Amino acid sequence: MSNSPEPKTAGEEETRRREKRQRRFEDSRSDTVPKKSKPVYTAPVFNSDVIDWDEYTIVGTSTQLEKNYLRLTSAPDPATVRPVRVLQKTLDLLKEKWRKDQNYAYICDQFKSVRQDLTVQRIKSEFTVTVYEIHARIALEKGDLGEYNQCQTQLKQLYEYNLQGHVMEFTAYRILYLLHTRNPSDIIAMLASLTPAQKHDPAVKHALKVRTALASSNYHALFKLYISAPNMGGYLMDQFVERERVEAMKMICKAYRPNIEVSFLRSELGFIDDLECTGFLKAIGVVPCLNQDSGPGKKRYQFLDTKAALPYVLEAGKKYQTVDIKGQI
Repeated sequence: MSNSPEPKTAGEEETRRREKRQRRFEDSRSDTVPKKSKPVYTAPVFNSDVIDWDEYTIVGTSTQLEKNYLRLTSAPDPATVRPVRVLQKTLDLLKEKWRKDQNYAYICDQFKSVRQDLTVQRIKSEFTVTVYEIHARIALEKGDLGEYNQCQTQLKQLYEYNLQGHVMEFTAYRILYLLHTRNPSDIIAMLASLTPAQKHDPAVKHALKVRTALASSNYHALFKLYISAPNMGGYLMDQFVERERVEAMKMICKAYRPNIEVSFLRSELGFIDDLECTGFLKAIGVVPCLNQDSGPGKKRYQFLDTKAALPYVLEAGKKYQTVDIKGQI
């Protein structure tokens, strides 16, 4: 009788591969990643751009600087994937093109292609952090929360490897983002994870003050913080400031009777000028009136009939009962 082992079935082979993959993951979690710029080749983590981490991790050989993003449907070809030295040149080119052309559709597509090339090669380094940070900032500037959130999610993982980056800046952004999503459990978990050093950082302190202002319905403080937001925090606050202005208007219409000047609303709600404030009021269905007293020494001004405006303000608030989070992971 032969002593050779029986052939493994397909199910047994798949089980063996899963166990091997799990052991590799556990081994990687026990290692400490030093703070250095040398690329870190990390354990398998699922990504839609990769068909099978174990089988298809590659080293690219392409020298093409620009390449359109295409979702992978088969094994990546090393000849079409750019190594880090080429991607560094690509990043310099993209930064220059963004400064000159401001073509977001093109830039976003190119950055996704760069991210994909890093992903299929399993490269997680300080350069990877830089790519995601720059793409996140550009997405914020253009109000693309879906793309920003994908970058933010990856950055959180990269920072956990102790890779150098703008951790404080993006920690503040993450707090503001969670305030936009109105997810209490995520906000509480985020606050609990903050270190003393993070809590003392100016950008993080600002974001925490925004959270306090929202929690206490202190809209006077909130819109002052909106005007003084550091870095690109103002772009994130843009995502929920209109919602909070409507909430503030509910309180104002109930507290101030019979009317209130538009100039006061402009100052209180953090608008640049009366024209911007009037545009907001008209957008929610409220039309300011112009006082008719034009006698000597009398100044004409716009005012709001708060009692008449309240039903429109309440109706406007209904659109903010749910938050549409594109790209939520």
